[in-house]
Amino acid sequence: MYGMIGGITIRSFNPQGFTHHKVALATGIAILVHVVGLAGMVWIDRDWFSAFTPVNMLLMSALLIWTQEDKSPRFYRFIAIAFVVGMMAEIIGVNTGLLFGGYSYGEILGFGIAGVPLVIGMNWFVVMIAAASFLHRLLKRLPVHGVSQTGFPASYLSPISFVTLTSLLAVLFDWIMEPAAVTLGFWKWHGDGNIPLLNYISWFFISFFLVSILRRFQVRTDNTFAFHLFLIQGAFFLLIRIFLK
Repeated sequence: MYGMIGGITIRSFNPQGFTHHKVALATGIAILVHVVGLAGMVWIDRDWFSAFTPVNMLLMSALLIWTQEDKSPRFYRFIAIAFVVGMMAEIIGVNTGLLFGGYSYGEILGFGIAGVPLVIGMNWFVVMIAAASFLHRLLKRLPVHGVSQTGFPASYLSPISFVTLTSLLAVLFDWIMEPAAVTLGFWKWHGDGNIPLLNYISWFFISFFLVSILRRFQVRTDNTFAFHLFLIQGAFFLLIRIFLK
């Protein structure tokens, strides 16, 4: 945007351009971190590079918050709720085996409470926002406008449909991530080591609950970096599954 003062043309602040630059920078950082991490785990030293996973997870969380356009109190309340609900579900799961099946975390993810690393709580927030933003982008590319200009799903897609589809995307992400995470030592499944169906069922219902809150709080779901992060991390874990069997 430009203006004239005393015959001199000056450039004024452009919020959209600034947001675009933030997204580009955050996406570049995310790609660099994941490419370096993947190459290091595959060809150099898996354990050494895996040890930086908590730093990576916290960095991605920070970048997602940084690139969120509408940082309303409701957005921060959702972060807190997602963290607390995610941690509580994981603590119950780890200590009882009731929600996900029998599993336990390794030491690689860092400090935790009752056997659950704190970064896992933030990961629930990241996956929910990323899955919702991914669906938002898919809807936006439909022939009929799938999203409104305000960044929220248009009325033709019912709230229950949006919540259900986003929850299914979160489960898909977990399905991609699970074998890779086990290979990298993030956690392990007890018994025969197979991932139980109960894990995915619980993932769906917990995601459904959290995305329902996301929707009720009217948190914007048009975070372009979150969309990119969903793709970047999905590709990262798929490649880990291929190269580190």
